[in-house]
Amino acid sequence: LEERIKYLEENYQEAMAGLDDLNGFNERQMKLSGYADVEYHSSGKTDTPSYFRLHHMSVFFEKDFGDDWRFFSEIEYEDAPKFEGAGEAQTGGASGEIVEDAKGKIFLESITLTYQWKPEANIRFGRMFTPAGIWSIDHYPPFVPTQERPQHIRKIFPQVVDGMQAFGTLTMGRTFANYDVYMGNGTGNTGKNDKNDAKATGAKLSFILPMLDHLEIGASIYSDPEDSAKNDESYSANGFHGKLKYKDTTLQFEHASGSWDDDELKGYYAQLGYDWNKYTIGVRHDYYDSDVDDSTLDKSGITQNSIFINYHVNSSITLKAEYHKVDHEDTATRDYGKSVLSVVGYLGN
Repeated sequence: LEERIKYLEENYQEAMAGLDDLNGFNERQMKLSGYADVEYHSSGKTDTPSYFRLHHMSVFFEKDFGDDWRFFSEIEYEDAPKFEGAGEAQTGGASGEIVEDAKGKIFLESITLTYQWKPEANIRFGRMFTPAGIWSIDHYPPFVPTQERPQHIRKIFPQVVDGMQAFGTLTMGRTFANYDVYMGNGTGNTGKNDKNDAKATGAKLSFILPMLDHLEIGASIYSDPEDSAKNDESYSANGFHGKLKYKDTTLQFEHASGSWDDDELKGYYAQLGYDWNKYTIGVRHDYYDSDVDDSTLDKSGITQNSIFINYHVNSSITLKAEYHKVDHEDTATRDYGKSVLSVVGYLGN
């Protein structure tokens, strides 16, 4: 009996060692996930017919290099991009394929290498979502209640930053402070170079307070001495945000403003949501106004009031219905309403 027990113990130890090796192997492998969605739009605009939209197909690649280094990237295929090549290139007399038809967008939204030193201090390199407010970070369709984002998002703070970022969480008793500071090329630049020597800088600070089920308040700033997206003019932006959750009710709000010399932008939203069983229902009010000497950017005050309902089929599939009423301060522009029905799938484990 003793020999049998010893034999079983040896087999058990070998099996556990093999399991540890397997777990370590799995942890070192590239992890693939992402999300996809399909939408149906119906607008009150007379010149906009109803349509289906294959809005997003995003793929995440994640890999841990030991305990300290982590890789993450996101490639987004928006509006089911289609590229067709035909004929010969004429530039420089070189022969090759040229793009004859292109629809949609392929965008490397994020690619980062992160050194995870300790919770209080980490450093990240690459292309990252600009740390500003809440929606820009938690923007993924499986995790936000509407396909239509608040109007000012990505218009005041840039969508992404190419550069480096330091971030961490500081503990102060029962209060937590999350901070981000970063430096990058600024808007109007590709991942290859910068059009000027000036670098954009920014910071975000949020406090998680021991009140309700979740209470977060914070502020964000951004500065680019020579904004390549607008004739190298100096640009600055600032904003504040908050999120309160008590039981099944969540209130979330953001305000932001930005300026180039004499041009001003501002926007805000407040969103109230309630979770009931597999449903999330809620309303949102948002506003955006830009006084910019540029026909592509200049928009008089636009108010958008929204209602939405989500049905979470399971942890991966969500059905959404939302209605947005859009009102313009400019009386020459017609007000309208638009509806969006969508199905969203999270392609993770």
